[in-house]
Amino acid sequence: MDIPILIQRTSGAEKYGVTVPDIPGCVTTGETVDKAMSNATKAIYGHVGQLVEQGRSFEIKPSDVEALLQEPGYVGGIWALVSLDLARLDDPP
Repeated sequence: MDIPILIQRTSGAEKYGVTVPDIPGCVTTGETVDKAMSNATKAIYGHVGQLVEQGRSFEIKPSDVEALLQEPGYVGGIWALVSLDLARLDDPP
């Protein structure tokens, strides 16, 4: 499954921030775009692992990037897709 992430560099910031719109509360940073994408994958698995550990229910439904582009909070930045191995999400952390 591929889910979209948004990578943004704010004015004056030395890092890139990453937002995962389909997983509320899942954010990370990186010093470069490549590092931000790598950190996004780790953050997603870590965030979902915590939800599983806490026994909280969740559902990951990939959004359409075209639809996300219309959201005012997601203006600018770089959109990328992160591939998730759903079998890995079933494993305990």
